[in-house]
Amino acid sequence: MKVFLDMVGCRLNQAEIEQLALDLTARGQEIVAEPTEADYVVINTCCVTAKAAADSRKMVRHYQRSTGAKVLAMGCWVSAFPQDSAELVGSDDVFTPEKRDLVLKRLNNGEIESAVLREETVKPDLGSRSRTRSFIKVQEGCNNACSYCLTRIARGKSRSIPAEEVVRQIAQSEELGVQEVVLTGVQIGAWGKDLEGNLRISDLIEAILLHTKVPRIRISSIEPWDVDEHLLACFEDVRLCPHLHLPLQSGSDAILRRMARPITTTRYRELIETIGKHLPELAITTDIIVGFPGETDALFEETFQFIAEMPFSGGHVFKFSPMPGTPAAKFEEQIPAAISHERAKRIRELLQARTRAIQTGKIGSETNVLWEQGKKNGSQTYYTGLTPDFFRVRTQSKVNLTNTITLAHITGLDQAGLLIGELI
Repeated sequence: MKVFLDMVGCRLNQAEIEQLALDLTARGQEIVAEPTEADYVVINTCCVTAKAAADSRKMVRHYQRSTGAKVLAMGCWVSAFPQDSAELVGSDDVFTPEKRDLVLKRLNNGEIESAVLREETVKPDLGSRSRTRSFIKVQEGCNNACSYCLTRIARGKSRSIPAEEVVRQIAQSEELGVQEVVLTGVQIGAWGKDLEGNLRISDLIEAILLHTKVPRIRISSIEPWDVDEHLLACFEDVRLCPHLHLPLQSGSDAILRRMARPITTTRYRELIETIGKHLPELAITTDIIVGFPGETDALFEETFQFIAEMPFSGGHVFKFSPMPGTPAAKFEEQIPAAISHERAKRIRELLQARTRAIQTGKIGSETNVLWEQGKKNGSQTYYTGLTPDFFRVRTQSKVNLTNTITLAHITGLDQAGLLIGELI
């Protein structure tokens, strides 16, 4: 059987299709890089925003029209909108997150446990979804109830993947020669709280550092209230990449309360100051939502000023998207799109200026880079890759650098906002 996998959304969805591909390949199924070659197309859907939900529906319809394959849908949009997904895909062809194993069963002729597994690990070809780095799901669900988010409805409460299973999956990636694994989930800082012994994310990282040899381990987005001194102590190991993505969402306490975010700007600032004191080389990126209902000009200026005072090395900026089924979608004082657009533009420019300033400071330095797939431009081949602190570097090489870590001398900054590196 030939299967094509695609997705909308976050790193967690990427982690899930990567693991599904490995599980199917181990059971003798073939993962194909082109949907037109597939007997089945599986789409991991998303509903973090109204656009993501619309993109999920659009992707399903695209593959239904453009291929002869049977289209299956899994993930958050399926869970949050069961009637809509069943009408579009078919009630037997949608799989909520807790029924992921049923996808595997469906694609393995109804069998899972009795299937003969390959002894060797084979790297599946995910086509445009293939990644040099490996995304590892360590946790599922969320214990928060942010007023703008459907994730808790779609994914349920936090559930941890046992450390032994996480280590097994990382070892599987090591067999494939992966140089960096990215730990991901919905609320990864909640890892371990539902396990015996009331464990925490630092316990998982310590187990990974002890029982694996992969050169780089990266933590994906983690809520600021889940960062403690135990986690920060883990960064003493150079294998743990010196980068944290800490969503702020708003720099106004009034808006944070309306968002039902269990943090204040004072606590966030204290965390950033603690990190700066003990880990000055650690890069911090963030997420910001502008145009949240009730965000007056004055409250937006509070956010703008707060961000200006933070040592962010970059971040993502989103315009508020009213998601049906969330409390915020019904809030009064919705902000006009034109105002949200202008606010997003100002915050992006602020963060981009901060990024460029940090990048400029790196010119003349040397750093390790994990190189990704090369791209031809005439007779030249260019590679881009990531530094440990999550800056992207571009270089030119006649030697295949894909999935290698090399030392690079930073010589400048190009027009696309990438650092320019010369191989050492």
